[in-house]
Amino acid sequence: MRQITPGSGARAAPLILVALVALAGCLAFVPPGSALRGAGPSGLLRDFSAFYCAGTSVRLGADPYREEPLGSCERQPKSSPLLPGTPGLAVPAPLPPYALVPFAILSVLPYAAAGVVWSFALAACAIATVLAVRRVTGLPLLTLTAVFVLGDGYAMVCLGQIAPVAVAAIALAARYLAAERDEVAALAAAASMLEPHVGLPVCLALFVWRPRTRLILGGAALFCAALSVAVTGLPTSLEYVRAVVPSHALSEVANEKQLSLTYLLHRLGVPDASALLAGDLWYLAMLAAGTAAAGAALRRGAGAAFVAVLPPLFAVIGGPFVHIAQMPAALPAALLLYVRAAGLARRTLGIALAALAIPWIQFANLGTSFFALTALVCALVIVQLVDRRPAVAGVAAVAAILLLSAATELVRPYSGDALPALAAQYDPHALAETSWRIYVDAIGSANAAAFDLTKLPTIAGVLAVAGCALAALRPAKIPGAVGSIASTGNGGDASRRIAMRYPSAPKENIP
Repeated sequence: MRQITPGSGARAAPLILVALVALAGCLAFVPPGSALRGAGPSGLLRDFSAFYCAGTSVRLGADPYREEPLGSCERQPKSSPLLPGTPGLAVPAPLPPYALVPFAILSVLPYAAAGVVWSFALAACAIATVLAVRRVTGLPLLTLTAVFVLGDGYAMVCLGQIAPVAVAAIALAARYLAAERDEVAALAAAASMLEPHVGLPVCLALFVWRPRTRLILGGAALFCAALSVAVTGLPTSLEYVRAVVPSHALSEVANEKQLSLTYLLHRLGVPDASALLAGDLWYLAMLAAGTAAAGAALRRGAGAAFVAVLPPLFAVIGGPFVHIAQMPAALPAALLLYVRAAGLARRTLGIALAALAIPWIQFANLGTSFFALTALVCALVIVQLVDRRPAVAGVAAVAAILLLSAATELVRPYSGDALPALAAQYDPHALAETSWRIYVDAIGSANAAAFDLTKLPTIAGVLAVAGCALAALRPAKIPGAVGSIASTGNGGDASRRIAMRYPSAPKENIP
């Protein structure tokens, strides 16, 4: 069978992401009555709406965390397929004040125009992620595009999420650590704090294990604090830490799309306060575990890039608040482990990457075309990273479609009506999490079985990657033995390192 050479797809890879974004737009704007109606994503930019309106509040000098004026902005009329607001509901934007500054700038544009600009920015971040990971792994661009294009690219652009910015920052931090440019890596890590619970583990690990990053990380922390106070004032900045963060975590306990330990305990009948406390403690434990793993990787002689990628891998396991948007943060670690593994570990990581490459839980939002895209991505990742036989890739693609079909069959229309409760309890002076919790409690378990089914591949994938990481971090009997994450240094040419690790591999098949 023809092998995929290092340059395979190098020119086409960025175009694949652009094509999928264009496809999303075209399918979403299919007119009513068309045979293609429902093929594309529904409610484009549903998450961006909250960020944009919070940014508008910041620009106007209002509190971005209160029901008003956040809710009124979100309920402004929007043309289809943009998601209209819900009466009596203010969808929270639980980002720190400094992270709302980009949206305050975007808010000078009309909503639709700002959404287009943000979509292109997210696509650029996904491309930057692919290129950065290419530098530290040596894997072909086509392979990396297949891994990132659907979960970190297509789905997040459709939602207007902020997570791709943090994932790109993590990948860039790894790329510059591998090149021994710690100061630049620190700047990239600081940018990942736009998504704090993903970025914090990266910054902590760099601060602990890479002394040259400490001054820049400390300066970045002071800058973010000063910027927060400057744009929202000290009371609102303190409100975010004291009230918004805990309130938002509590409002999400019953959200059926959560992949957190807190949600799992809630499903098992644990009281919400106890489930949230357990999630908080687990996150702290994973914060410590990720930092320790980064240090262990350095002691084993692995590349410095692991200091940036291992902490977010552990951070997205369990915790009080984890959505599918944060899961691509585990992909850089999985890919770096993959190129240094062999045998069963490599096959396990390849399958895990196929599972993590697909945002399964978004099946209800991305239209019927998502089935075909899932099958394509699944088959491509399998043939690139696991087994090149077409039959194996075909079986994987069929299995993926069957899982999504089963989840679709479990979906039942929501029969209740949250609007009366929202209208009766809406308080414009309350935190936005007040109405959001009412909304989540009203519909949060309507299709829990369907969403639980689609969480299984993602959870199994991230646990498999973490297990392989822990196994690779164990002391090897022979230094540098295949299967450990030890490499020839902290940086340098990725292709050369991989060739040294697998001297028997055909030259044309070495990434």
